[in-house]
Amino acid sequence: MSVLENNQYKMKFSDLFALGLGFTIGGSVFALTGVAIGMTGTSVFLVYLVGAAVILASMLPTIIAGSTVPRTSVSYALSKEAFGHYGGGIYFWLFFIGRIAMAMNCTTFAVYFTSVFTKLNPTAVGCVICILFFFTNYFGLKSAVKVQKIMNMVLYISLGVYIVIGLPKVDFAMVFSSENFVTHGAGGFMSAVSLVIFSLGGGMSVLEFGGMADNPKKNLPRVCLSVACTVGVLFACMALVTAGVAPISQTAGKPIANTAAMILSRPLFLLFVLGGCCLAITTTINAAYGWYSTTCLRAVDDGWLPKLFGKRNRFGSPVYLQVLWLLFGLIPILAGLDNAVVTKVSTGLQILCNVIPNFGLLVLPKLYPDDWKESPFYSKGKTGVYLLTLIPTALTIALIYLNFRTYPRTVLICVLVAIVLGAVYVPVVGHSLKKKQQIKQA
Repeated sequence: MSVLENNQYKMKFSDLFALGLGFTIGGSVFALTGVAIGMTGTSVFLVYLVGAAVILASMLPTIIAGSTVPRTSVSYALSKEAFGHYGGGIYFWLFFIGRIAMAMNCTTFAVYFTSVFTKLNPTAVGCVICILFFFTNYFGLKSAVKVQKIMNMVLYISLGVYIVIGLPKVDFAMVFSSENFVTHGAGGFMSAVSLVIFSLGGGMSVLEFGGMADNPKKNLPRVCLSVACTVGVLFACMALVTAGVAPISQTAGKPIANTAAMILSRPLFLLFVLGGCCLAITTTINAAYGWYSTTCLRAVDDGWLPKLFGKRNRFGSPVYLQVLWLLFGLIPILAGLDNAVVTKVSTGLQILCNVIPNFGLLVLPKLYPDDWKESPFYSKGKTGVYLLTLIPTALTIALIYLNFRTYPRTVLICVLVAIVLGAVYVPVVGHSLKKKQQIKQA
């Protein structure tokens, strides 16, 4: 039986939206907003609005293809259809190695949590949170979604408090003054966009649940659009407060928590740190177990990992895959790896992954002609399909270049090593899989 066969309940729009927000609202906005202020000054709030539009545009081919023919592990499937067996393997490898993001999220949570509970050990806290959400997901996607919705509610209240109390304190004259607005010109503004943009794209990951979604052709694109718009506006409001209540010298390069300490009373500050910063990260960790597993299921079915990893427990969870993500979280934490390096490497590998599935749109009309004709993006000729694919993909590549340009040499070397290892792994394993397939067919 294929590992993709699953009779669990179908996720409704609200379920997909909750997961999409969990993928997107993470620690990045709290850490990167101050860095972006250093790049573009008080215009940082526009960075998030532009970023939300650009991420939708850059990933448009995958959104179109993923909602036209909804499937579980759709990014892997599109990569394979566009570039063949080895293309699917390349996508799988880059995505798989990039799951060290689990350690990054758990470590970041521990930093915020122990800033309040200072007597706790950050390493222990990071490990505990990783294990806790492993068990949440062990009991199935339905259980994880219920937990996600509860955490999201507290998260919205916490972030809302920061925005509602902070906006009246914003000095709009300072925000829009020529000396503070777009401080490093268009280049600085676009560099800031490239820095934050991939923190806005988590909602696109709901496409991986296409085979588990209710009315996926309608709900998947709606969720992608809704999450990007919601998060873009939310992050823009947070950025406006952060950049507008104090001089740039006090906010550039600093985490949002520093600004929160200036404008919130002690009880509300604790609510912001625990219910905002911490829960933003835990929603990502909780959603990640499902996202990571679902993205890899078709690759497991094709043999890129042993079939064991596709087996589900009685709750419908691919528990052996989830054990892998648990280890991806625990090992770097226990080894004491530099979280800044882990963060950059995982982000670098993820943004490389974003390019490959886009090309699946080029072959979609040929492979699925009936589904393509029903798509609102249907084009009779090849020109329209090529334009829909190549323009957004060129935009993605440009953003990757701008993003990688900010990476330190150590991170670039780590990303390069991962790519080189993949260049060995994919041909070797792929050749073995092809030989096995030929033997079966003989």
